[in-house]
Amino acid sequence: MSGDDRTSLIGYSVFDTGQECYEYNENACFIGSTRQAAQEFLEVACMDPRDGRVDAVCWDDLLRDYGCSGGEYAMEAEAFARFQSLAEEHNVSFESEAYEGDDSLMVVEIERRFLTPDPD
Repeated sequence: MSGDDRTSLIGYSVFDTGQECYEYNENACFIGSTRQAAQEFLEVACMDPRDGRVDAVCWDDLLRDYGCSGGEYAMEAEAFARFQSLAEEHNVSFESEAYEGDDSLMVVEIERRFLTPDPD
């Protein structure tokens, strides 16, 4: 895999600095398509917005399971499209389904054999 692919932007997640964890949509780490979408997610999250930080999420972050969700992510449509393209290019297996029938948010589960432990 090229170094450029490792840093390819997928989307943005919200980090709760008070709890030291990323915000979830049920059991899946949320990934917004844009920084603004993640900011809007922060504003409705069950946390003090002053404790939130929006982080960029790259391809390599997903494979490191950065959100400790076991490779399960809730991605907005554009983020999912970016992810899907890279997954197909690198033969990374995953399953996906629309969240509660709404295809603007896709719940993705990357096959565990493609995940590597986050060194942090």
